[in-house]
Amino acid sequence: MTLARAAAVLIAIGVFATIALRIWLRMTDDGETFVQAVWGMYRFYTIWTNTLIGMACGLIALGRPRTPQSLSNLLLSIIIVAAVYYALLARLNDFTGLDAVVDTMLHTVIPLAFVGFWLILVPKSTLTYKDILPWLILPLVYCICAMMRAQFDGVYPYFFLNLGDLGLMRTALNVMGLLIAFSCMGAAIVLAAKLLSRLNPRVEANKA
Repeated sequence: MTLARAAAVLIAIGVFATIALRIWLRMTDDGETFVQAVWGMYRFYTIWTNTLIGMACGLIALGRPRTPQSLSNLLLSIIIVAAVYYALLARLNDFTGLDAVVDTMLHTVIPLAFVGFWLILVPKSTLTYKDILPWLILPLVYCICAMMRAQFDGVYPYFFLNLGDLGLMRTALNVMGLLIAFSCMGAAIVLAAKLLSRLNPRVEANKA
């Protein structure tokens, strides 16, 4: 087994074990059914992104490599997840016990592990600034889905998407600002990829 596949196995296990634990905690502590727990969890972009990383790493572990573009897309999302969490949301939470373990895994351990995976094991020489636009599809789709489902259950996952309180114009501006933030971070990722490829051309050739 290659180093990339071994690392992917560990990340995939970490993701799905954490999500399974989160579901179990919602069922035992909050009295939710399995369906209710899953429905509630997947209103958050954090869970979307971690799940997609787990799936991508699972495929890599099975010998089905993903493109550098798709993995960089996930890198962009998980960096934004961690950045938004620590900038805006962490102070709102006071988790203890297993809840704190889940929170740390989803917002710190898995993001750092995937950043390390990308830095060391993902070929970067083919990334271009043209890749950034497709990377905006996932957060845009998420924002639309989050606001649509809130019309049914009345729960908005993040205050900056609260269409009910903020109104259409303010929420649209928030979404636009979020996409601009994704674009800027995406540009930083492409720039970093280009610099790393130039610094270590032989290493990059071996990854390809």
